[in-house]
Amino acid sequence: MDSYNSIQQSNREQENRVWEFTQPSPEVISTLMEEASVSRPIGLVLAARGITPQNVQTFLHPSLDNLGDPYLLPGTKAAAKRLWEAIQQNQRIMIHGDYDTDGITATALLAWVLRENGAQVTCYLPHRIDDGYGLTADSINKNAKGHCDLLVTVDCGITSYDAVDAARAIHLDLIITDHHTPGPTPLHDGMRGVGSIGLGLPADTPELESMVVVDPKLPGAPKETEDLAGVGVAYKVACAFLKYGRENGIGGEETDLHSVLDLVALGTVADIVPLLNENRLLVREGLKVLSMQMRPGVHELCDISNVGEQLTTSDITYRLAPRINATGRMGDPTDSLRLLEAHDVESAKELAGILDRLNHERQTIEEQVVAEAEAQIAERYRAGTARSLETARAIVVWNEAWHQGVVGIVASRLTRHYHRPSVVLTRDPSGQFTGSARSIRSLNLVQVLDECKDTLIRFGGHAMAAGLSLEEENLERFCEEFDLAVQKVLGIESMRPNLSICGEVSFDELDEVFFQELKELEPFGHANAEPIFFTHNVTPERKAPAGRAHTRGILRDANGARIQFIAFSRMPEEFPPAPWDIVFSPHINRFNGNEVPQLRIHDVKTASLD
Repeated sequence: MDSYNSIQQSNREQENRVWEFTQPSPEVISTLMEEASVSRPIGLVLAARGITPQNVQTFLHPSLDNLGDPYLLPGTKAAAKRLWEAIQQNQRIMIHGDYDTDGITATALLAWVLRENGAQVTCYLPHRIDDGYGLTADSINKNAKGHCDLLVTVDCGITSYDAVDAARAIHLDLIITDHHTPGPTPLHDGMRGVGSIGLGLPADTPELESMVVVDPKLPGAPKETEDLAGVGVAYKVACAFLKYGRENGIGGEETDLHSVLDLVALGTVADIVPLLNENRLLVREGLKVLSMQMRPGVHELCDISNVGEQLTTSDITYRLAPRINATGRMGDPTDSLRLLEAHDVESAKELAGILDRLNHERQTIEEQVVAEAEAQIAERYRAGTARSLETARAIVVWNEAWHQGVVGIVASRLTRHYHRPSVVLTRDPSGQFTGSARSIRSLNLVQVLDECKDTLIRFGGHAMAAGLSLEEENLERFCEEFDLAVQKVLGIESMRPNLSICGEVSFDELDEVFFQELKELEPFGHANAEPIFFTHNVTPERKAPAGRAHTRGILRDANGARIQFIAFSRMPEEFPPAPWDIVFSPHINRFNGNEVPQLRIHDVKTASLD
């Protein structure tokens, strides 16, 4: 699905929205305008997002120089020490990743850095259906046993207690790097064994030969790192690895991590973590590297995805990441890793074709599953029943025949459509029902699932997305407990999505200077969305159909200023009587070499009386 189609779908699914105005004081806005030398609309955005005069310059002009010392993230120095020991002792290192874009990019990043410094590295990515999610005892015994001396995880492992036991049994050293929420008994940072420090495993867990855990969700991690994606954690470990090598005169001097920032941008944006703090720094610089398309695999992927030279976060979200994810959903995720590691255009082109084909297959299956899920929702949550959409706080659907590779993306679509936490399940090869959950911003999924743990075999993830498994006989009980747990957090009014509006502007304020300043707020994404503004009492001077279901035209505000607009999934006859109050995001429409200011309409109502 490309970015315009996704916007169209989003607009269809966001009806009956609440217009929510942020109301910072005029003094705060004026101070920000003066301190940052920006226009009033940008001042409104900065104030609405809690940017202070003290940190506004850092926010508008982020620099990699502002990244924190990698050693401040607990466990990174110990991990660096153990990695260098493996290189010096000619030990075999295996990187255990995950099958999504975050895990694949993290695997590629860390493998490259280690190989550049003489390490023997192999990589393993689990197959979604054959192996299941994350680090497991089976993956230790089938893939690591006898094949490596040190296993390093990226984007997984923080709740893998059985895998820790399996590693201990074969005296395998572990470095776990993850960004997911720890379990009730977390694997704390540190090493245990010869020359090591304490590790917070359960009291009855025998010692490992050596173990390190790095996770910014653990106590002691700097606040600015807590929302790092898996690839962001891998990047911090790589920084610590090079720092340790240089400090101790054992290597790392020739390795430039700037070249892997494209991988960091890909994985971070794809994993929908907040684009704030260090994430924002890494993605902002990473987009520049990604736009250069220096990797043959990235170049060919951009080519087959119809992505231009100036990449944006939406290009990652709607074009690149779905194709990288497609191998993990529909085939072998190693194909995506091979694409990112490709050294020549010919092999990269072939692999990009595989990813594109699998993505088309995924889209076809996804549409079928969405249709079946919608039919099930109409039946399970029909009006007049005890569990109707008027009262239900959550949606749970399942079908033993649904493809395991699409349940997560279907859950995302249901959550957007119904603005409720959604769970989509299918039967896995073991006979259990396994699937994915997606949340809305005001609900932490992991905390809610923890209240239902008696019905679950396992679960894990983070606030917005999680995975879970349960036995068939517990399905109905889980539905009830999940809905009750959500009710404790969300009232019925929360079932209506909000439009968070930065403030009211006139069209003449959206001038060339504004659009130049708007670029300084990028990259846009989760927790740093495109600004939304309000304008009162505007008149359509022209509106006409655009495509099959959209409208474009020209608006005039009360001061007589004019600007173009586009409204997705709303035909001209579907607008209310003029004049209008409108909520919109301003952007530059680039078409046939022309750049024209344009408003993307989010919602419109007949103008309120003055």
